[in-house]
Amino acid sequence: MSKVLNIINGDIVLNNMRVQRLEGTFLPWGDFLYSGSVPESLSLDELSLVRAKFIASCGLGEFNEVFSEFKERNSTLYSFKKYSKIFLWFESDIYDQLQLIQVLDWFAKFSSRKTKIYIIYPENYLALSTAKELNHFLLYNREIVTHNHFITARKAWSSFSSKTPTALYKLLYDDIDSLPFLKNTIKRVLEEYPNSINGLSRTEHQILLSISNGKKLSQDIFDDCQKFEERPFMGELIFLNIIKELIESNLLNLLDSGLKLTSLGDEILNGKKNYFDYKKIDRWIGGVHITNITPWRWDIKSQKIIKC
Repeated sequence: MSKVLNIINGDIVLNNMRVQRLEGTFLPWGDFLYSGSVPESLSLDELSLVRAKFIASCGLGEFNEVFSEFKERNSTLYSFKKYSKIFLWFESDIYDQLQLIQVLDWFAKFSSRKTKIYIIYPENYLALSTAKELNHFLLYNREIVTHNHFITARKAWSSFSSKTPTALYKLLYDDIDSLPFLKNTIKRVLEEYPNSINGLSRTEHQILLSISNGKKLSQDIFDDCQKFEERPFMGELIFLNIIKELIESNLLNLLDSGLKLTSLGDEILNGKKNYFDYKKIDRWIGGVHITNITPWRWDIKSQKIIKC
C-alpha cells in the first residue's frame, strides 16, 4: 500500500478522518494565522516559536505544550519524502486558506518535481463529511500541485507576512486564480484592518452591530456574527477574546442580563466617534503591526486599503 500524508487544518477534522478510516498519516496544521504576528522571512521553526508564544498569550494552551506540538508537526512535514502522495485538505475560508499558502510556500522551497502533492477541494465541511464523501473528494475533487500553484502561494505568503498591506492588496488585481479561494481570503483579511469610518475591524463592528440588534449572550452573538460571514472561520475562543477587549475598552457593558453597548460603543458603531481615540491599539495582521500610529485603514466605501 502506498504511503499517504494527509495535511489537514486541525484536530476536529483529524478526529473525523480517523473515525471514517481514511488511509494514511494525518498531519493537523493547527494554527489560526489570521490573528497574531506572522513576521516575514522566518523559517518554519522560527515562526513556530513566535506562533506558540502568541497562542499561549491568548490562553489557548501552555507555551511548552503548544511549541512541542508545532515541533512534532514540523518533524512530520520534514519527512515528506517518505510519502508517495501528499494530500492537502483545506476548506475555502480564511483559517484554511492561510494555512494552505503557508504549506505550499514551504513545499515550493523543499520539494522536487518527483513529489506528488494534491490539493483537495471539499464540497462541505470536512469535520462533518462521511467516509463516502471524503473518498469522493479524493477521486473527483483533487488537483495536482503545479509550478503555478507554488508561484501564487509564495507571492501570497510573502505579501501576507510583509510589514505593510500594500502587496497583499495588489493581489486582488493579480492573476492568482490557480488558488480559487485566495482572493476572497485576501479581501476578508484586509477587512480586519481598522475601517476608515470608526476604526473598528469588520469582526468588531459585527459584534457591536449584533448586540445593537438585541443579541445579549456571547453564544448568540457568535452565532449571529457567523451569519454575517461569507465563509465562517473564527473559533469561539478568539471571538470571546475580542468581546473581552471591547468590554475593557468601555464599548460594552457586561450586565446580569448579558452584553449591552455603552454610550461610547453606540457612538463608535454609528461613526460619531473613532475607536482609535479611545483604545490603545496593539495587534497584528500577518506581518503588519497595528498600533494607534499605523496609517493603514480599510475604506469600506471604495473597498480599498488606504493610508491615512
